[in-house]
Amino acid sequence: MLSRLLFGAELPTEALLGELVLVGAVVIVAGARFTRLADKLAEQLNIGGGWIGLILLATVTSLPELVTGGTATWIGNTDLAMGAIFGSCSFNITLIVLLNALWGGGSVLRGVSTSHALSSSFGLALIGMALLGLVLLDKFSGNAGAAQVTEIVWAGAILVTYLGCMRLIHRHEVRNHVDREAQGARRRVGAGIKIQIALMAIVLVVASWWLARLGDILGDHEIKMIGRPLGATFVGVCFLALATSLPEIVTSISAVRLGKLDMALGNIFGSNMFNIFVIPMLKFTSLAHGEARLPGLNAGANAQNLIAGLLAILLTAIAVGSLAYKSERRLLRRFGFDSILIAITYFGGLVLLLMDSG
Repeated sequence: MLSRLLFGAELPTEALLGELVLVGAVVIVAGARFTRLADKLAEQLNIGGGWIGLILLATVTSLPELVTGGTATWIGNTDLAMGAIFGSCSFNITLIVLLNALWGGGSVLRGVSTSHALSSSFGLALIGMALLGLVLLDKFSGNAGAAQVTEIVWAGAILVTYLGCMRLIHRHEVRNHVDREAQGARRRVGAGIKIQIALMAIVLVVASWWLARLGDILGDHEIKMIGRPLGATFVGVCFLALATSLPEIVTSISAVRLGKLDMALGNIFGSNMFNIFVIPMLKFTSLAHGEARLPGLNAGANAQNLIAGLLAILLTAIAVGSLAYKSERRLLRRFGFDSILIAITYFGGLVLLLMDSG
């Protein structure tokens, strides 16, 4: 990208990281603007916080994962895409720690909408399906025909499951009247808001494509401090997942500041569901590119993908347990016990991934 054009083969690590920061800043600005627009849209449509977070915020703020994953697959690096997907799922759950720091008063997962328990549980099921597919692909890696069929069935199963889960969540919302605010009158949405939302989405898409290209370069770029490249999966799980999760960070912080905790949590759990929904899109991308199988998905990095996926499952399980238990215990005056456990688990998982990448 720009840093490589400027420095060529002697690309310094600092320049590459600087470009990542620059593009990340673009994502932050676009995400912040989108949050304000989404809040205004919610007011005009009189849509409840949890539902707007699960549907609108989660979908749009997950566009970076969709675009980076599709771009990485198009250039033959599905390992990077899978690492970014699982890494983003893990990082999204870790945002609960940030929300806890802003909110204070112990765990933020107590006293919120029951729909979050449903969406987080569905997220667990979808991540499990994604990992099962990777295991089966590794098993049939020596049989091209069986691997092709497995990929198609895997992608189709995830697609159908995701749509079914969203339908069940919607039925739950309607049946239990979780979002009572949505029962009021709705106003007509102006064309200006629609245009601005579309423009912010375009900015997020372009910046995400840029991030995917930078992540591909960073995965093979030798880091002088450690004497080797970081590897595609680690870059996807750590750097790229952080960058593509910036919209979730911005929108979640904005929602908490508005006092709309349900919207922030709906964004987190809905984004994780959408992240796994990206996998069928990766398959469509590979087929559109003329690839019968997902390119660049090799057994060597499959172990790292499994570790990253299991980390996402473990973190989500902590959140689901906290939603059910509703602990009032505080640590360090502000944090719930679940937040501390999530933070320790997340950073421990990153250390394990870095050790396995060697």
